[in-house]
Amino acid sequence: MSSKKLLVGAALALTLLIGTIALLSNWLLTRALPRTVALGVRVDGCVACHGGAAEDPGGVHAAARIGCASCHLGHPEATDATLGHEGMEREPGALQTVERTCGRCHAREAKRVASSLMTTGRGIVAVDRWAFGEIPEPSTTETLADVLTRPVPSPAEDHLRRLCAGCHLRTRRGNRDDAHVLGGSGCSACHSRIRATKADPHPPVLGVVPDDQCLGCHSRSARISLSFQGLAEISPATRCDRPVRLFDGRAGCRLDDDVHHARGMSCIDCHLHTELMGDGISHARARQQLEVRCESCHGPATESTWSKVDDPITRDLLRLRSQSRAPDERVRLAAGGTPLWNLRPDGNDWKLLPKAGGPPRTVPATPDDADHRLRGHERLGCAACHSAWIPSCPTCHTEFDPKGKQWDFGRGGELAGAWRETDVSMHFALPGLALSSVGRIEPAAPGMTGTLDATAAGGSLRRLRLVSAFDPHTTRRQARDCGSCHRSAAALGLGSGTLELTPAGPRFTGGADGWTELFPSSATPGTAVGARGLTAEEQRRILSVGVCVECHDAAKDGVWRDFAASLGRLRAGSTRCKGKAHAWLRSSP
Repeated sequence: MSSKKLLVGAALALTLLIGTIALLSNWLLTRALPRTVALGVRVDGCVACHGGAAEDPGGVHAAARIGCASCHLGHPEATDATLGHEGMEREPGALQTVERTCGRCHAREAKRVASSLMTTGRGIVAVDRWAFGEIPEPSTTETLADVLTRPVPSPAEDHLRRLCAGCHLRTRRGNRDDAHVLGGSGCSACHSRIRATKADPHPPVLGVVPDDQCLGCHSRSARISLSFQGLAEISPATRCDRPVRLFDGRAGCRLDDDVHHARGMSCIDCHLHTELMGDGISHARARQQLEVRCESCHGPATESTWSKVDDPITRDLLRLRSQSRAPDERVRLAAGGTPLWNLRPDGNDWKLLPKAGGPPRTVPATPDDADHRLRGHERLGCAACHSAWIPSCPTCHTEFDPKGKQWDFGRGGELAGAWRETDVSMHFALPGLALSSVGRIEPAAPGMTGTLDATAAGGSLRRLRLVSAFDPHTTRRQARDCGSCHRSAAALGLGSGTLELTPAGPRFTGGADGWTELFPSSATPGTAVGARGLTAEEQRRILSVGVCVECHDAAKDGVWRDFAASLGRLRAGSTRCKGKAHAWLRSSP
């Protein structure tokens, strides 16, 4: 072989070697070192193309501080856009990849969110399948993730997939028909600002979550986010003095807002990280995950000192706000032991520090007076007396329309068939009363009667009369008067109509929009295991008090020191009571 051919061959070999080294180097850069920014090497090629202010989330997550790849993955060292975007996560915080995005800095929170109720939706699945008659009680270990992956969903599961799964934290933006306004799923559902238009390329990342982020999910069902702000959804025929349009176009009515909202408090001022992001346990219902009670702030409450607090997340929340707590400073604890870090002692009183900033708010203590010591009210929850109103949907109808089309979050697209929900009198009303799953008398939504027609979807026709006890988030300082419970058809769950206390006994005349009847043979089932409407005996006890409150309307009245003894004196004829309805009390057992 000539020397010339040898030189040409060597040149070719050298060229191939150089090309191989270049390709190998690029491969190493784009695959072996995908996280250089997070490792402290401030090299991020993403900003070469995505350096505009509108594409920067700002704050502690600003591109200048952590780059883009720390959250979005991909290969920031690559000089080629295709290679740079390979493996990129367009939706940081999505639970499918959260361990490699948010979870790298917030591992504890990411793990907890995966088992939280906002992810599993176990309570929603349980109530829906129970209402459809598919399970014997409103309790299940199934999650929305199970429902979304079912090859052939049942009628209830199909209903969940089309109407309920949009609030499921695993439902990504790409699996939505309203994706253009969402910040994202998973962590981003709360911490990525809801976008006003498609033109917003990168919404801010929120450390402090504002109330309007909660509206997207919590303005349906119990509608607590709406109620907290003094907004009620209404039907067109509902009378309203201050009509408004809700944020998503539904008809609404402006009412008095919750006293906490009126004083400038936000949702997060009460709710703790264990409630919002989960506590690491897969609970069956929201009540089990919630820790904060009215007593947690207003007392009587469990107290400790900061030297005994063992809650790393709370410690980090304080550190990020450049706050500290003295070891011997008093701290109030929620029901599960989590410290209320934004509640601070002020002498013998307490002040609340708004988490979004602003001046402290004085927290009034629960009065130690006759009203709060009244015998017979031991099971009564605070909200039963201090809730001003509650959403009411007394005549709801749900049916399946096989000719319609609707988005299916399980399939990720629009499919044939649609679930239609209609009502004739969506409005607001004075809360009814029911027994909650923890054995307390609490506010309950009036009505809860309706028809569920799943025959076109392979199910059955069911006529429902249920009761749902919950805190409506319409707190007011002034409690409702005694007669509004003890002489009220609505409070007993009878619905609209007239309740009379006559010498022959109580008599009710009215419609069929209540969840129960007067002196029922059995209590109306509740939407949680252990919850129910009032029994006939409970109604009798309430109404027997109602006979007397017409005259004895003050808790300090001597009649209420021992009501059983007062009834005994009435039946023995040793009182001066002359009311007509007393004849029923004298003859009743």
